[in-house]
Amino acid sequence: MAPSRRGTAVAGLLAAGAMVITGCVAAPEPAEPGVIPTTSPISGETRTTTTATALTPLLVTARGPVVPFTGSDGKVIVTYELALENTTPLTLTPTKVEVLAPSGAVLQTLDQAQAAAALAQPTKRGGVQQLTEAQTATLYVTLEFGARPDVPDRLDNRITVSAPGLPAGTATAGPVPVTVSPFPPPVLGPPLEPGTRYVAADSCCDSPRHRRAPLPIDNRVWLAQRFAVDWEQLDDRNRTVTGENPADPADYTIYGKRTIAAADGTVVHVENGLPDQKPGALPATTSPAQADGNSVVIDIGGGLHMLYAHMQNGSIVVNEGQRVTRGEQLGLVGNSGNTSAPHLHFHVMDGPSPLTSEGVPYTIDSFATTGEITSTAAFDELENTTRPLPVRPLPGDGRHRDQMPLDRVLVTFS
Repeated sequence: MAPSRRGTAVAGLLAAGAMVITGCVAAPEPAEPGVIPTTSPISGETRTTTTATALTPLLVTARGPVVPFTGSDGKVIVTYELALENTTPLTLTPTKVEVLAPSGAVLQTLDQAQAAAALAQPTKRGGVQQLTEAQTATLYVTLEFGARPDVPDRLDNRITVSAPGLPAGTATAGPVPVTVSPFPPPVLGPPLEPGTRYVAADSCCDSPRHRRAPLPIDNRVWLAQRFAVDWEQLDDRNRTVTGENPADPADYTIYGKRTIAAADGTVVHVENGLPDQKPGALPATTSPAQADGNSVVIDIGGGLHMLYAHMQNGSIVVNEGQRVTRGEQLGLVGNSGNTSAPHLHFHVMDGPSPLTSEGVPYTIDSFATTGEITSTAAFDELENTTRPLPVRPLPGDGRHRDQMPLDRVLVTFS
């Protein structure tokens, strides 16, 4: 098949001269000498130049603003997404990602392998090495700081790509700014009854199941699960399955544990009447409306809502419109909806819909940690078995206050 006229023209322009590319949300360039900046009467955007600029092979769009929070490792975490789009007929390879402070100081650099590990597409939640013609991908960026005052109010991002058809073989997009919000993360209580060896499965920030699970709904991409946790539990032998039958939800350690309100609020949605799924695999078909199974959404004020999902059929003891107080029972942990093992899915979001909202970070005011499961791979292999999971101690084990339990950490609520 002969190349399209558009493809040929774009390739020719790319090869014609020096390439300077900018992200589509970058700050406006300074006006040319003698040019008075004007404002578009249609979009309100600023126009600052009379001359043509270079083509942009890589469009970079930031999702934000971002809200810093403190993780159970004691670090202040900032995590956000950058949408990348290849606008050329070339195959672009991201070779370097840089995050800079407003001063220009480089805060983080990802090499080619690290950039690929952080780059995801719908069918591949990491390890995307190249973008072919018109392809898009999401880059997941996470930084850690020693304290909240160390976090600048803006993070600028530069992405370098290579391709044989680019002048000098490379081009750099950016700086693309991400605004850091002053919004304080909500401080909550535990979402489960007192107990030991709860597992903060698939928590922030590198686990792909929640952090890298954007959903295209109603002509927009949402990431309600950005800071979700799947709470599971180990017994005193480090097993998720206490009984003898991994195919029976009731044999799992966490099954039947009480879910409780982590904050005062008003129940705005209840879903009930769905059966438990057989553990071991996700159900073949689940509608978006039933994905959370038997579930409760609570409005905790300030535009924030909490989701409790996958509870037992008939166990929910609250109703829509009911006021609840912190610690009040909501239901029992089950295995309903889109799930492969009994657990409590919990997250905080900026709207009442578990799907068409954005995930918001939060902290828990008091809990203890007693180690972590050694890897996601080990957890995935042993989750639906009667075999013990490998656990190792953490340097920060002990009491934690106003922090978010990170991925695979073992938590005690008292």
